[in-house]
Amino acid sequence: HPWARRRTPLTPGELAATPLILREHGSGTRQVLDAALAVHGPLAPPLLELSSTTAVKGAAESGAGPCVLSELALGEELSARRLVKVPIAGARLRRQLRAVWPSGHRPTGPARDLLSLTRSEPSGGTA
Repeated sequence: HPWARRRTPLTPGELAATPLILREHGSGTRQVLDAALAVHGPLAPPLLELSSTTAVKGAAESGAGPCVLSELALGEELSARRLVKVPIAGARLRRQLRAVWPSGHRPTGPARDLLSLTRSEPSGGTA
């Protein structure tokens, strides 16, 4: 895709106007993206709407088109240079994650340790 060679960040308007490979309506990634881009103009119809992150990554890797996913979900693909991260100027694409557990039961062991780590991380991390 031409964006892979681009030297300047995309604008939110460019991203909004581009048909993308997206997760389905209702996914957290899609909700964050739609909300962030809606203020920058009409959203292009999706190129593809897929029900899993794995399917979106596979379609993008095959050359079907660009996608927007969590950087954490793309770690292996970015490290292996199968996909390229393209900066977006002025768009804040951050997801909130929530931990849940049964009422009356406090997390123990590794679950407790994970919660402790997430609570100590600065809020400006990459989602």
